[in-house]
Amino acid sequence: MKKLYLPLIMSVFVCFVSMAYAQTGMINVEISGIEDPKGLMSIGLYSDEKGFPDDGKEYKGTDVEVTGQTVVYTFKDVPFGTYAIAVFHDANSNGKLDKNFFGIPKEGYAFSNNVFGTFGPPGFKDVSFELAGSKMIKIEMRY
Repeated sequence: MKKLYLPLIMSVFVCFVSMAYAQTGMINVEISGIEDPKGLMSIGLYSDEKGFPDDGKEYKGTDVEVTGQTVVYTFKDVPFGTYAIAVFHDANSNGKLDKNFFGIPKEGYAFSNNVFGTFGPPGFKDVSFELAGSKMIKIEMRY
């Protein structure tokens, strides 16, 4: 019976030690070109293409108060890997990206790598980047 417990205890120990040393980094996001400094900037960090760029389906997300032409936010303790960022300027603070009758955004929006789609949002692969430490992502808003 004791022979069974030792491997189990060692496996649990190794699992906890490896989790403690998981490699994480920070992503500093700088959003510029804000036309009207009011409302909120909704920033979504996506870890895969499933759900990108839908609000509420991000790996991590936040809303930052807009007080100037630039907004800066840092995502901390992000595991190394592939990510993409989608942002929109919720100028009227209603919690959604307002669109016109044709589905075209009436509020500012942008993506990492400053890539924009022709008819709709760009693909995850086009806007994704690798995190292997700390990274600065500069995004220019489009209105």
